[in-house]
Amino acid sequence: MKKNIIYLCCTALIMLSISACKKNDQGSGTKAVFSYVADGFNVNFTNFSQNASEYSWDFGDNSNEKSTKKSPQHIFKSKGDFLVTLTAKQGSTISTFTDTVSIIGPNIKIDGDFTDWQYVDYSFTNTDAVNGGTLLGIKTFASPTDINFYLEGTPAMQFAIIDMYIDADNNPKTGFTTGQYPVGSGAEFLLEGSLAGGWGSLYTHTGDPASFSFSPIFDIADVLHYSAIKTVSGKNVIEFSIKKDKLGSLKGAINFAIVESTSGYAQLGAIPANNSTSSGFLQVKL
Repeated sequence: MKKNIIYLCCTALIMLSISACKKNDQGSGTKAVFSYVADGFNVNFTNFSQNASEYSWDFGDNSNEKSTKKSPQHIFKSKGDFLVTLTAKQGSTISTFTDTVSIIGPNIKIDGDFTDWQYVDYSFTNTDAVNGGTLLGIKTFASPTDINFYLEGTPAMQFAIIDMYIDADNNPKTGFTTGQYPVGSGAEFLLEGSLAGGWGSLYTHTGDPASFSFSPIFDIADVLHYSAIKTVSGKNVIEFSIKKDKLGSLKGAINFAIVESTSGYAQLGAIPANNSTSSGFLQVKL
């Protein structure tokens, strides 16, 4: 009988202990959770974690940028889906929460307000002042319907004449091969005209790759949408877009180069800089 009483007492104490532990866990358990709002590439996170005093964020974009802020801001560099992980900690208790953050990129509007390009990195900046001339730096972003460009130049950039070579099939061995870009060109299309005068056409290449043989297929107004040139921080700036459906069947990327000339077709600038052994077209991923 004595042994039974001792057994019952021990059992009661164990059950009481288990009950007390469960009650404490429910009252002070640490739980990580967050939500987010994306504005282009810029994302603001809101931390709704419970019973935590330390936080660690992994943004899942291979940027190696971490944060220990409760509710940080992070700038992603590209479109895509990213697995973001929040680790919340209180003493020795740790909780993690992972969610997919979808980045579709900025809502670019060609309206002369360049703030929507704020978090888009430069695709290229000219370091060759001689062959780069009036054209200094460019940003690019492809939306579902358009390929968008933000271009900075010197105060002399006016685009009396623009020549934009476009390798639409992402193959430098087809289309026009220009000696100005020996590393790679292959332009199926040439967009030529005057942004200052508002005239021009989109041309398609025909014949031998070494032959400058282009035929007009669209008026520039049907292909190109562009802003006025404005001066920002001592540079002339313009933004423009090209309609994807005017370039045929695209294959994941296009390559391009832009040349500015006087009304007499004397070159003033090029991006990327041309006429050097390292000159080749730039790429926009679609």
